[in-house]
Amino acid sequence: MAERTAELQESIAELQENERQREQLESEKSVLSGQLETRKLVERAKGILQRELKISEEEAYRSMRRQSQQMRKSMKEISQSVILNDELKRNSE
Repeated sequence: MAERTAELQESIAELQENERQREQLESEKSVLSGQLETRKLVERAKGILQRELKISEEEAYRSMRRQSQQMRKSMKEISQSVILNDELKRNSE
């Protein structure tokens, strides 16, 4: 009986550890998904700036970074603004 109880406790401990690891992986996945989304937005916004302002990729990035710092906004927010502005401009043409 004591042996069976020990086995059950060991199984429960393993399941709890597996669940903790799963939650940690889910959290990491969420963070990475957010970073990937931001990167995609930044790349899209850089492309818009390059096209509209006839500047290099590096200049577009520096411009966005400077704007981000001056306005105390994230690169994601700046990118979303650039993209939205481009979409509004294109829809009004």
